Amino acid sequence: MTTPWYLKEKVLFGICFLVPPIAYIIIIGNKKKLARKRYLEYLTLATMMVSIWLLKFTPAPAPIRITVLLTIIFILLYRRIKKTKKK
Repeated sequence: MTTPWYLKEKVLFGICFLVPPIAYIIIIGNKKKLARKRYLEYLTLATMMVSIWLLKFTPAPAPIRITVLLTIIFILLYRRIKKTKKK
């Protein structure tokens, strides 16, 4: 059985990065077709991108933007370091 075009790795990554609300619909709608690890990776990416999207609606001089962005960067770095230590 072939996977649909919207579930291919690079396409789904692009959708998660560019249009996270649509990515949520695709990921949750196809939960059974995705492996657990891949499902969680794409859901995490879509969640982080949605949080960056939502920063557009915060007031401009708010320190919340910087705090949220630094938190997201810290989480990404922590996951990358944790992955490299496992190998």
